[in-house]
Amino acid sequence: MSYIDLIKAFERWLETNYLPISSQLLWYKLISLFNRCGWSEWVIVDNQRLMALLDMKREATFISCRDKLIKAGLFEYRKGKKGNPNQYKICTANFEMKDNGKKPKNNTENYEALYKKYEEQIKKIKYWGEKIHILNKLQKDEKYLSLNEDEQKRIFEQLVSL
Repeated sequence: MSYIDLIKAFERWLETNYLPISSQLLWYKLISLFNRCGWSEWVIVDNQRLMALLDMKREATFISCRDKLIKAGLFEYRKGKKGNPNQYKICTANFEMKDNGKKPKNNTENYEALYKKYEEQIKKIKYWGEKIHILNKLQKDEKYLSLNEDEQKRIFEQLVSL
């Protein structure tokens, strides 16, 4: 996927997914860093450098922006240690076309499929502990993570109430 294709795919993704403006800007800044680094698999960059690119003063605000990108499945992240900055890897799974040339399922289809899948599992449980285990699996599900926060909250609440 070329630089321009990646940007176009991100713009298409934004048409059906919510991401705060500050997180969108961070996405563009990270992609720009990848481009300058010759598209290496992982880019190493510290929080202060990214905060300067975004003109952010509070590290907590920056971390919140970054976490939204990670939660949306747009980047992988490895936490750095003192003297060894954080590492980022681009995730394009949300943008890639399926083998048949069709776009991946939209969030409505993901939502319905997720609900049905986990509803069936919850209906089969014998004790409350199993329900908690199933809900924990839901929160780690790739399709669940592709939903926006409102959709995640709604599906979680619906499944809890079963």
